[in-house]
Amino acid sequence: MQQDKLIVILADISGYTRFMLENRTSAVHGQLCINSLIEAILEHVNIPLTLQEIEGDAVFLYARHPDTEANWATMVQEISEKLDKFFEAFIAQLGLNAESTPCGCAICRNGDKLGLKIIVHAGEAVFHEVAGRPQVSGPDVILAHRLLKNSVDSNEYLLLTENAFQLMAAHIEGKFEAHEESYEGFDPVRAHVRFLDGEVLAARDAVYQLNDNERQEAVDSYLGWLERHIKPAAVQQMRSPIRGFSWFDRLLMIWEATVGFRVFRSLARRSIPAAQRARGKRREDWGPADRLQI
Repeated sequence: MQQDKLIVILADISGYTRFMLENRTSAVHGQLCINSLIEAILEHVNIPLTLQEIEGDAVFLYARHPDTEANWATMVQEISEKLDKFFEAFIAQLGLNAESTPCGCAICRNGDKLGLKIIVHAGEAVFHEVAGRPQVSGPDVILAHRLLKNSVDSNEYLLLTENAFQLMAAHIEGKFEAHEESYEGFDPVRAHVRFLDGEVLAARDAVYQLNDNERQEAVDSYLGWLERHIKPAAVQQMRSPIRGFSWFDRLLMIWEATVGFRVFRSLARRSIPAAQRARGKRREDWGPADRLQI
């Protein structure tokens, strides 16, 4: 058991709860969408960052102080530059999800209403093991998690505490605004927030400008990914349901994940021409499933 400096990063998907509770039929699709967004972020997680845990709609990462201050400075710069990559990966995957699915359920229609907020705090933690699994704990880890519930009026932003800002600001572009939060048991928490709403919209529009070949490839990729994942997802939903379902609902879900999927796949392939005609349009103006003649 040791105590050491660290940087804590929490990447949290905004709108997750409302997204998942939209309705019964959309529950499995919702989890598939969330999983794809989390996986897109995790593709950029490597040394010096360590994945501590996936907490439903949030990814808990940390970086421990290395052996020297020189290496610490290098690590801080690497992590600072990586933060933008998390946002870029999230936006790109969100755009691809919207572009590639012909499904008209509530989840697939409104996936682009999700946002990403990243909380970064620098402090100290106790490094230890529980049942052979590495853990980090302490007041600074608790504070970082408390900051997920804050008064920032946005769904897409980067928040650095004062400690993190002093370490990392020189390596991060963009305008930050001063902010302060209060939590029981802690002194007032000074922070700096970079709002990303405008940047996200611009980047998202760029992602949506797929050409015909890219759109075809995205649809094929989505169908293949869905075929590999939807049955296990349905089983998981039954074992540990996001919402309480009746037995009839559960049987209906199995039907949707098996027989229903074959119907979905057929409709999806018929929707590709409609998707191609919609090239260059914003997601809210594009609904290939709505254009199907059944």
